[in-house]
Amino acid sequence: MSVTAQTVHPEVVHPEIVTLENLRRVTRKRAFGYGVTLVLLGLLEVLWFGGASSALKTTIVLGYNSSTAMPSIASPVRVVPLLVGLILLAPVVSRAARQIVPRRIKFTKGVRSFLVIVGGYLIIWPVALWLGVNSDGALRTLTIPVSTTGYVIGVLTIVVGGLLAWRRFDRGASPLLYVGLMFFLLGFLVWVARGSNVSGLHLQLTGILAAAVAAATFLIFGSLSGTLCERSGVVNIAIEGQFMIGAMSSVMVVSAMNGAGISLLLGVVVAGVLGALLGWVLAVMSLRYQANQIIVGIVIVAFCTAVTQFIMFQVLDTHQNLNGAFRLPVWSIPFLSRIPIVGPVVFDQNVLVYVAILGVIIANIALFRTRWGLRVRSVGEKPIASETVGVSVKRMRYGAVILGGFVAGLGGAAFTIGAGTNFTFGMTNGYGYIALAIMIFGRWRPYGALMASLLFGFAIALSANLNIYLSQLVIPQQFISMLPYIITIAAVAGLVGRIRPPAADGIPFSRE
Repeated sequence: MSVTAQTVHPEVVHPEIVTLENLRRVTRKRAFGYGVTLVLLGLLEVLWFGGASSALKTTIVLGYNSSTAMPSIASPVRVVPLLVGLILLAPVVSRAARQIVPRRIKFTKGVRSFLVIVGGYLIIWPVALWLGVNSDGALRTLTIPVSTTGYVIGVLTIVVGGLLAWRRFDRGASPLLYVGLMFFLLGFLVWVARGSNVSGLHLQLTGILAAAVAAATFLIFGSLSGTLCERSGVVNIAIEGQFMIGAMSSVMVVSAMNGAGISLLLGVVVAGVLGALLGWVLAVMSLRYQANQIIVGIVIVAFCTAVTQFIMFQVLDTHQNLNGAFRLPVWSIPFLSRIPIVGPVVFDQNVLVYVAILGVIIANIALFRTRWGLRVRSVGEKPIASETVGVSVKRMRYGAVILGGFVAGLGGAAFTIGAGTNFTFGMTNGYGYIALAIMIFGRWRPYGALMASLLFGFAIALSANLNIYLSQLVIPQQFISMLPYIITIAAVAGLVGRIRPPAADGIPFSRE
C-alpha cells in the first residue's frame, strides 16, 4: 500500500485560499488594530494635552480670507424656517430627483459622500453664522482652553477607538483612523501654541492647512504612481528619481523660456514625459529582462541623483538664468474659494493641486470601474489566469508602469514650479520613499492614498510651521521634523494592521 505525501510529511501546509471569509477576517483584524491605536492616542491626548495648566489658552485664527460665502444671519427667524423647510422638502425633492434621474444611473459612494458634505454645509454653516462665528463677514478668532481641549478630543478618541475595537467595523476603520490622527496633530498644535493670547503668537490654522494641502501634492502624485505600478505587479522604487528629474527638468524648461507663453505648461509636460521615460526603463529591465525590480529601481534613483548633481553644479550654478523661480498660477474657484476655512485650503491653490485631486478620482474610476482597470488588477493578482483568457500581461504592465512614471514626473514638477522655487540638489528629501509608504498606508487604493497623503502633508506642514513657537516648544524642533518619517516607519512596520498587497506584486512573469 502506497504512502501518500501527506502521511510522510504531515507538516506541509498548503497556502491559504483567498475567500470572502478570509478577507473579512483580515479586515476585522485591521479594524481591531486601528481601534487599539486610537485608544492609545486618546490616552496620550488626555495625559499630555489635558495635563496642561487650566489657565493656558490658545487663540486660533480660523481664516485669512476676509469674506464668507454666505451673508450674515442676524436672527433665528431666518434660521428656523430654513431648517424646517429643508427637513420637510427633503423627501419631496428626493422623490422628484429619483423620477428625473434615470434608473440606470447609480450614485457611487464618492458621489453620495460629496452630496452629504455639501448638504451638511448648506445646513450647518447658516446656523454657525447665526451663532456668531463671523463678524461683518470676517471670521472671528477662537480662544479655547488647552486642557479642556485635550480632555475632550482624548475622551472622544478613546470612545471611538473602543467602539471600533469592539464592533470591528470594516468600512469605517480607515477614515476613523485618519480622523483620529488628524485630531491628535491638531491637539498638538493647540498645545504648542498655548498662551498665544498673551504672547500674540496666534495659531494660523487655515494657513497651516493650506500649506498641508500644498505639501501633500507631490505625495499624492507619488503614491498614485506607486498604486498604478504595483496594482499591475511591478514595484516602483524609482519614484524618488522620477521626482528629481521632474523637478529639475520643469524648472529648466520654464527658465529657458523666461516663464513666457506656454512655458509653464510645457515644463509640466516635459517633467511628466521624462518620468514616463524612466518608467519605461524600469519596465524594460523588469519585464523583458526580468531583472530584480527593487535593484533596478535603486539603480535608477542612483542614476538620477548623479545626473541632477552634475547638472546642478556644472550647469545651473554657472548659468543661473536656467534655474529661476517661477510659479504656476493660482486658480480661485468662484464661490467655492470663499467658503471659510475649506475655501482657501482646497479651492484657492495652484493648478497641480487640482490635477492631483482629479487624478485620484480618475484613477479610482479607471481601476475599479473600467475594463482596463480590471485587467490591470488581474495581471497584478493572477497573471497566469489573465494570460489564459487572452490578456497580455506584459502589455498591461508596460502601460501601467509608464503611466505611473508620468504621474511621478508631475509630482516632481510640484516641488519647483508648483511651489514657486528654483531647483536645489536634494530637495526631494526622500519623499519618493515616503510616497511608497503612503501607498501601503492607503492599501493600494487611490482614495486611501489621497487621505494618507493629506495626513503626511499635514505632518510636513506642522514641522515647517513650528519655528515661530520655538521659545515655548519643550520638544526640539528636529524631533518634530522627524514626525513624517516616524509615521512612515509605523505604516511600513504594520502597526496600523495587516495589509494585503497584490498577490503578484514584484514577481516576474514568464509564459514558459
